[in-house]
Amino acid sequence: MTNKQKRIQKVIVHREKALDQRVVELGKARAETERAESALEAERAKLARAAAEREAMSDKTMSAREWREANEWLASRALSHQAVTRELVQATERMEESQSNVLVARRELKGVELVEERMKTEERRAEDRADQKLSDAYAQSSVLRGKGKP
Repeated sequence: MTNKQKRIQKVIVHREKALDQRVVELGKARAETERAESALEAERAKLARAAAEREAMSDKTMSAREWREANEWLASRALSHQAVTRELVQATERMEESQSNVLVARRELKGVELVEERMKTEERRAEDRADQKLSDAYAQSSVLRGKGKP
């Protein structure tokens, strides 16, 4: 193996490691996104329950303090829902960025692999040309030896 081939092989190993790392990061980002989606669903349910409880309270006679507490609870649930929604958006953006990073790493690895393939193909062609020259030289020397004999 030539020095150039060894260097290219090292680059391939490096790019494979980088790709593996990016795939792991993508897996983590997907898990984080799924967790955020679950949290959003739970928060949605809590918000709906708080709204339903407040609606049910409106049919009854209640004090101003109870009404204020119900409104504050509903507002608190709405704020929590917004926070979890922001977390989901951020997690989704990180996942999309990770997907993009994986694609870039795959493209970089594929590029180096193509360089390696081209180099191997060129070496095979050079070997074939050298073999052909050797065969031609042998054939020509055989013809010359044959002509020189009576």
